[in-house]
Amino acid sequence: MHMDIEQAKKFVAKRLGFKAYTCQEIYRKLVQNGCEKEIAERTIAEFCSAGILDDHEYAKMYIHDALNIELKGMYRIRQELVAKGISPGIVEKAAEEAEANEEESLEKYVSIRFGDTRFLDFKELEKAKMHLVRRGYSIYDINKCFKKLDICVDRGDMD
Repeated sequence: MHMDIEQAKKFVAKRLGFKAYTCQEIYRKLVQNGCEKEIAERTIAEFCSAGILDDHEYAKMYIHDALNIELKGMYRIRQELVAKGISPGIVEKAAEEAEANEEESLEKYVSIRFGDTRFLDFKELEKAKMHLVRRGYSIYDINKCFKKLDICVDRGDMD
């Protein structure tokens, strides 16, 4: 099935009624559903010029939710946004404007995930730190957070 411009607009409007998408995600969906590339590009251009599709706004919302709800680090968030087709320049601009407190997000996640954990050896502690690195936090911030929250290897009565 080939879509004309009106069918493409209806297709996009229907998708955007359910959730937010990046321009690249909508483009892929249009092409996958039989829309010619030229018509897909024109449709996206119209939605962008109308302010309905906006990668910058999408990135700001995504950063806010990923930091405050999912408690991810900025490194991972940046990677995810670029994978969604948003240019690194737009991602960086959105990150600067997001008023995000990554340190607060990290502390909240560490308190939830490791707050009552007693690490019995350095291997366990390093495993926990690597978990946080995979979530997108820097090792510098992780070490700073662990020190602030006094999370370390439990020496017990080893004196």
